[in-house]
Amino acid sequence: MTEEKPDVNNTGAPDGAQITDAPQDEAPINLSDFMITGRELLSRRVSRESQREDEVRQDLVHQRLFFYSIETFSRNKSGPIAEFSYLTADEDLNELEGRSGRFLMALPPDVLPDPVCAAAAGISPSEAQRTGLRENEFAEKILSVLPRGAFCRIGWNNVGFADERLRALLFRTFHEPYLSGRDGFERTRFDLQTFTRTVFTLRPGIIKEPQGKNILNLSELSKVNGIETGFKPRMMLELMRLFREKLPKMLSFYLSLRTRASMTEYLKRQSLKWIQIVTAAVWGEKLSAIPAMPLGPITGKGPDSGRWLMLSLAGEPSEYILNPSLLEEEAEAQEEERLDTGDSGNDDGASPSGDSEGKGAGAQLPKSYGLEKYGLFLLSPNRCPAVAPIATLSEERAKELGVSAKKAQANYQAYRKDWATSIAAIKLILKKALTERNRLMRDRFRNLTPEERLYEGFIPDSDRELEKELHLVEESSPLEVRDFRFSDERLNGMLFTYIGRNLPETMTDDELAEWKRLCDERIEKQLPEFRKRCGEAIQKFSGNEKAMAILKEFNVER
Repeated sequence: MTEEKPDVNNTGAPDGAQITDAPQDEAPINLSDFMITGRELLSRRVSRESQREDEVRQDLVHQRLFFYSIETFSRNKSGPIAEFSYLTADEDLNELEGRSGRFLMALPPDVLPDPVCAAAAGISPSEAQRTGLRENEFAEKILSVLPRGAFCRIGWNNVGFADERLRALLFRTFHEPYLSGRDGFERTRFDLQTFTRTVFTLRPGIIKEPQGKNILNLSELSKVNGIETGFKPRMMLELMRLFREKLPKMLSFYLSLRTRASMTEYLKRQSLKWIQIVTAAVWGEKLSAIPAMPLGPITGKGPDSGRWLMLSLAGEPSEYILNPSLLEEEAEAQEEERLDTGDSGNDDGASPSGDSEGKGAGAQLPKSYGLEKYGLFLLSPNRCPAVAPIATLSEERAKELGVSAKKAQANYQAYRKDWATSIAAIKLILKKALTERNRLMRDRFRNLTPEERLYEGFIPDSDRELEKELHLVEESSPLEVRDFRFSDERLNGMLFTYIGRNLPETMTDDELAEWKRLCDERIEKQLPEFRKRCGEAIQKFSGNEKAMAILKEFNVER
């Protein structure tokens, strides 16, 4: 019997796609090299170039798996990254020789590191300053180690954490922030932590689980399963090999659903027909499973376009959906409250009544603009959600998780009894939630710096071309970078900070004085939170010698 392996084959790449081979670090040439013949020296260099070209050719033909991990110096998604580590493997999970590494980023002068993040990462700011790259060099280095053709990037909570930090870095360094690819090659992602959580939820006991609450800690999980710890990308590769051995069909199933298109097609086939179990939908270490019904995708051009509306079938049916008159009463009460208080709306994004579950919401649902109050939530097909037919759960496991297929079916029938009324109520709820969401996002973007406004909209195509030109000019005539002007005001707003962080030697005396003033102003603003986090770091890492040594650099004492 042949071993069953997950299907991660490339869907094909167009002929003639233009791929530029970004430069990689070369081994230094010793002075003794000049003692040998010129022909021999040339032969060595040609050999290195041929090896690079061969890597590119192979990348264009074969699907690659890119395992990566990010450590940061900040809790802010737009904050500085501390370290990037990576490993490239082929589709059979064989590590490719010479395709792994790690490198650090130096802290920008206008940012204070978060003490808790620094201690948790085990990276001291002094080490980062001594050996780290400037932010623009760091971004270029990351782009240079990515496979050239089709690849799937795999991380540990990369969808919720690492991908967000990487996008923010590329955005503020004037690169295309989305790695989905515009050259015809398929670029996908897979969240190994989400898959692991799903395994623990649906198939407990298949692999060993760490003791205690933190069962999704990569190092602890690797340790109990006999995987060498230390280099996170290799730990993820070994864990994926373990899943391939123990659960080949389950791994293949979820790998096949890793793209927006494949997950959307799956949900369409299940829509209004089969009850699904959604796992890993709620943040936290607790395992959960929510019986739910896919209703349909949100259409239009808004930021939520393509996300799927899900109807929870846990607990009791939502009275707001069964009895839409409650929605009218709620709207009237909220309007009266606004008139009495002079409040223009709910600025914290919570449910209007403050009740996160509401009448008949059942199990804890992921926060979705207050939809959870009415037993609804949103699912993003492009974020590797874990969805499976309810029959996947054994009766015993369903009981342990508090999931009742019988109750879910009864709830579904209750909604279907007067389906027209239910759908009308759901549409009203969704419209209200998305209207409020748009208002909140507009207010939020007003208070953000340009670097933090990535999700305000896509960068215009004309500006994308200008960004490419900017990097070419930066190499040949860096003094001219300041002359660039974009149609997207976010990019214009980021340019001065970009030059200050990455090209300070090109600044005039007046510009340097303004940059120093801006750095001092930003540091002063960050100080209160920095001092607070210093105290939290002492409590969290007391007894951890390495962490406390790092904290001493902040003049933090016990």
